Amino acid sequence: LSKKQVLASNYHYFEFDTEELFTYKPGQYISVKVAPNRINSYSIAGNQGEHKFFLLVDTTPGGPGSKFFENANVGDAIAFMGPFGTFTLKNDDGAGRLLFLGTGSGCSPLRSMLEAALKNPEIKVPIHLYFGLRYSNDIFWKDYFEKLADEHPNFKFHLVLSKPDETWHGQAGHITDILEKEIDNASDCSVYLCGNPAMIEEA
Repeated sequence: LSKKQVLASNYHYFEFDTEELFTYKPGQYISVKVAPNRINSYSIAGNQGEHKFFLLVDTTPGGPGSKFFENANVGDAIAFMGPFGTFTLKNDDGAGRLLFLGTGSGCSPLRSMLEAALKNPEIKVPIHLYFGLRYSNDIFWKDYFEKLADEHPNFKFHLVLSKPDETWHGQAGHITDILEKEIDNASDCSVYLCGNPAMIEEA
């Protein structure tokens, strides 16, 4: 563990340096031994070169995984397996638009896929990220996604709070409500979903 940071409320960000070459497909996850009898899976949020990758962990649940990462210190070594998973970006599926729908730490694999899509010169279609959080003090990566939107004309970022206070002037409600208003026909879209099971069901 080379970097540890609390981004907002219970959202913790970690950077790991690997001894061996580490490559993965955007959207994949690793499995981490968080207790003697417990293995949890965490989506890879991104990487820097082939010896550094990032994780985002929401410690709200308070279980063995939350405690493991809250107590981790820079310099600690972790045991993990992977990468695994088929929830990955499909570059050539003929979609006219790409939609990424994420809530909370479900934004982690979506960030990884989104970066890959924006770096791919063959993907020129409109791309939208709808990112749902509850409260103003939950907000993280807002500046990062807004910067990406400034740099890429085909990318639009929508941050939506379900329980905003009076200081919030952005979109409010559930991301699925916003989607319903903004997209009347999704038949040309490829959609990547990660986060709250209720959001996924509604979507």
